[in-house]
Amino acid sequence: MRYVLVATFCAFLLAGCGGDDADEAATTEPAPTWEGVSELRPRDGTLDVEEFRAYTEGVDEEFETDPEALVREYLRVEDGELATDGPRTTLLRDSLEDDSVRAERWLLDLAREGETWTIVAARWEQRCHENRGHQAFSPELCI
Repeated sequence: MRYVLVATFCAFLLAGCGGDDADEAATTEPAPTWEGVSELRPRDGTLDVEEFRAYTEGVDEEFETDPEALVREYLRVEDGELATDGPRTTLLRDSLEDDSVRAERWLLDLAREGETWTIVAARWEQRCHENRGHQAFSPELCI
């Protein structure tokens, strides 16, 4: 009988020592994710970078060390020609199959802290086909 009491007491103590995995899982925050810029072609041309900056503060990803990869991750635009000139990276999509818009581009100003790059500002512009509006890059609509 004594062994049964000791065994029951030990089982009771061990049951109380273990953590509840469900409680731990409920308090663990999900990993941050990035779905892309909320407005890729804003009417005034200015893209919001604060949400992406907050996202990158919570992750340690390889794209943060490569300006071109950072831009692709931010915009989520797979095609187009990337060009980097110092802290400015430009993504150009030209010869678009659109009856009004000939090209569009995103201009991103970057800053480097150690090995990590961040986006400071971003702008979007488009160029219209001939006789469909402005020929210079601008966020103005084409007709």
